[in-house]
Amino acid sequence: MASPVVYFVRRGHLPISRFLLCAIVPLWSCGSQAPEVVSSQPQSPQRVSQLQILARTPGVAIRLPAKGGTPQLYRLPRLTAVEGVMRGKLPPVERVVGLDPESEFLFVATAKRELLALDLGSGRVDTVATGIAQAALGPDGTLYAVDTMRRVISLSRRTRFAWPQPLTALPRDLFGATDQHLVGVIPQDRLLVAAADQPPTVLPIAAGGDVAATRWGDLVAVASDTGVTFYDPLGRRNPSFVRLSDAPRALAFSPSGHRIYVARRSVPGLAVVDRFERRELDGVALPGPVAALRLDPLGRWLLARPAAGDSAWIVDLPIKQHTGIVPTAWQSDLPAISPDGVLIYRRRNDVLAVRPDSLTEVGKVERGAADLWILTTWLPRGVPASVASSARAESAGTGAEGPLYVQVSTSQNPEWSGHLADDLSRAGMAARVLPPQHPDDGYRVVLGPFTTRAQAEATGRRLGRPFWIYQPGQ
Repeated sequence: MASPVVYFVRRGHLPISRFLLCAIVPLWSCGSQAPEVVSSQPQSPQRVSQLQILARTPGVAIRLPAKGGTPQLYRLPRLTAVEGVMRGKLPPVERVVGLDPESEFLFVATAKRELLALDLGSGRVDTVATGIAQAALGPDGTLYAVDTMRRVISLSRRTRFAWPQPLTALPRDLFGATDQHLVGVIPQDRLLVAAADQPPTVLPIAAGGDVAATRWGDLVAVASDTGVTFYDPLGRRNPSFVRLSDAPRALAFSPSGHRIYVARRSVPGLAVVDRFERRELDGVALPGPVAALRLDPLGRWLLARPAAGDSAWIVDLPIKQHTGIVPTAWQSDLPAISPDGVLIYRRRNDVLAVRPDSLTEVGKVERGAADLWILTTWLPRGVPASVASSARAESAGTGAEGPLYVQVSTSQNPEWSGHLADDLSRAGMAARVLPPQHPDDGYRVVLGPFTTRAQAEATGRRLGRPFWIYQPGQ
């Protein structure tokens, strides 16, 4: 393993946030082998798996023709067409339900309420269910489909299963959770939790509007007239309420699930709420009220749809600043941030790829706006190794070395590393924990990812302490 580059910074020459230092120094002084720190935050069974968020990968974009046909593959970030690797033909698709990279299945819904599964490896197209009213892809790759008769079909590890009992009501919102649980919001303001081998449970919830769930489905947030209420679908914790000064509108959890971003109906900008401390932390200033939110899968960028006009506001989450705007129609697939941190959006008849920090255009697909797009970490087996290597080089930028991280600690204790990452995140840093690459390695607390070394160094200097520039694979 290559030695990391160490940067020593003299505090006196740099402006350092007093609040940031208060959050970092106590934990840093414990050293890399610090003992476990008792946290006031409730622990979930998925705690360690939530921490194991890997580095950005090159990924690809898949284009589904609006009139039906064979999907087209594009290498990111430059949207370079890769010919001859996609197989199978789809009918016209109304929406994309999701893509599971592990099983290599792409799930789509048609205007005829058919739920189809495209095997990306073989090109085979199968009908999973018909008469579909709702469908969702869970975090473990399990697909859930509810038809108009409230019957549930699930597909896990290529095994299709019809649930023996229908749901008590048809959900208006549907989420997949861990352990093959389904979570839905049903009429009369109730939260339904169901599994194939367990009777469903129903919990009353606050009457409200928008609903959001964490990636693992372990917490559901409901917006009401006066604030946001948090519910544990499995009933392990009592509901909690956070009052806001203005009625919330759109909700979006951070990828780790520890924060939720809230748009207000009449007040410009966003409120930021900590789910564990159950209070509003701070906010993000924006030019006006927001109607919808969409986060980067790794929590680096947030896209906000203004309440009026067709555009997307770009928010740099580590510094909580509005950094740019692009004119674009807001649809179910785009605008979005790709796996390698590039903004993909429609501009008139074309689809563009730009760097979200500078809005520098890096790729374009002419006349691609009419089709549906999927941004994914999946790489087809038919892509030669040289193509994948080229994608890594492109994602890093000219002269760069790929996704880079600022490493601040290494420990054999995953819980301690998680507490440190949480404290850094509360201080406004995009912190996460990378799992050991080898049995003798430790859990690395890192900030990032960054596409260039200059960005990584600039963030590291904000710490006012020694730091390491870390690249996955070193």
